[in-house]
Amino acid sequence: MSYIEHSLGRDETLRYRAHFSWLYYAAAWGGLLVGAAVGLSLYVRDYHWIAALAAIAGLAAFVSIMGPIWATEIGVTNQRLIYKRGLVARATKEVELRCIEVVDLEQSLLGRLLDYGRVGVHGTGVADIVLPSMADPLGLRRALQDGIAALQRGTT
Repeated sequence: MSYIEHSLGRDETLRYRAHFSWLYYAAAWGGLLVGAAVGLSLYVRDYHWIAALAAIAGLAAFVSIMGPIWATEIGVTNQRLIYKRGLVARATKEVELRCIEVVDLEQSLLGRLLDYGRVGVHGTGVADIVLPSMADPLGLRRALQDGIAALQRGTT
């Protein structure tokens, strides 16, 4: 069970779960495959130590890119925004939707074309939360705005 699902209150429901862009996954698998291919070609040429280093470098690239993805959860419930980082040691930032004043969206031209970007949340009495670059930032922004509007109407 994910941290977000585990931390839901009695009358709280998950409305949106953010995901990382496919570009992260492509870069991670690309690094792993390049490291393995270089390692294999060097191994065939009897450069065993260098081949092992190339394979380890590919694995290190894979883990360094995928680690933050595995350790990060971002979700919007009908009451709050939840941002969790970490696998063993955990750091969370949560803000109630009723406290959110501004939702910022940052998307470059490439981000608009490939549908990724950053969302920042500014609220009353809480520190600003800038989320990592993710897929479908407009969906996250829409979920936040819909949740805020539902709370203001009194329909959660």
